[in-house]
Amino acid sequence: MGRGIPIAFFAIVLCSAVGGQAYSENNQLSCSGDDIEPIGLSKSPITAQLSFASPKGISFDLGKGNIKATITNDNKITLRFHTADFDGEFFKYTNDLFLIYRSGHLAKLLCTPK
Repeated sequence: MGRGIPIAFFAIVLCSAVGGQAYSENNQLSCSGDDIEPIGLSKSPITAQLSFASPKGISFDLGKGNIKATITNDNKITLRFHTADFDGEFFKYTNDLFLIYRSGHLAKLLCTPK
């Protein structure tokens, strides 16, 4: 009975280490999801290519060319950044990406390593 606790602890630590490092080991992510309108909640599909250019910067391609983003906070759970048009938050364990546009739009995307 006492053996189960160390094994469970090791499994949690291993999963945390792998999940928390997925974005930095693979420098590119492919993301897809929905752009949600603020009024009426209509959705439209959105895709993005996310590249980690440096420890302080991210590059986005939303189909209209590269957009440079600046990292504002990076911890074990989230990576936060901003551009001229939106703020973003990437959840490392679930690979969820949220883009909060200055216009009031919200985009929710799921990212996978490219």
